[in-house]
Amino acid sequence: MATTQLADIPGLFRCETVSRTDATNQLLALTKQLRGGATDNEVYTVHQHVDCPPEVLYDYLLDIRSVEEFTYSMRNFRPDGNGRYVGEDATEPATKIHLRISGNREVGTVDYESAFDQGDDLWMVFCGRVLSARRVQQRSGSLVSWTIWRHPYYAKNPYPHLSPRRGRVWPGSFWPVFHACDVLELRNMQQILEHRRRARPTTVAGR
Repeated sequence: MATTQLADIPGLFRCETVSRTDATNQLLALTKQLRGGATDNEVYTVHQHVDCPPEVLYDYLLDIRSVEEFTYSMRNFRPDGNGRYVGEDATEPATKIHLRISGNREVGTVDYESAFDQGDDLWMVFCGRVLSARRVQQRSGSLVSWTIWRHPYYAKNPYPHLSPRRGRVWPGSFWPVFHACDVLELRNMQQILEHRRRARPTTVAGR
């Protein structure tokens, strides 16, 4: 999966094309929209329609290389030898991201469990689901959703002694804009998969 292919897709929300300042402005503006009404700040769900077969979307989500494509700045993942992966935040290279991906293909669930700085306590849990849009909405393609609950560790670093450098801002403190970030990252996912499908069209019976 060559990341260079992404250069052909305009408008992706990735650190290579959107500066940290511009990303912050986008996130704050979208957060204002998302939080404009009555909301529960302890949990949120993001969702997206993608014009590709559900099995294609599901395989994409389970592929660690995909995380480096549709996320804003999670890059350079490699196996850690314990069934997990470790990568880095490209906007804060000293910060390591530890991730485990698991799923149940039969029902379309896919979970991302992750944490900053260490891989023994994967406290950030993203609960995902992939469904056939034909089954749910009588339309072609797929539906994907993520649900994320606010863990207490977002507010305070549980392992300050593992921080890579003095004075680093705790990444979990950005919880207020994570909702907006996940919306934009699912849009990235949609654009990438639909771009590739147009470039290499496939036909799947019943989709």
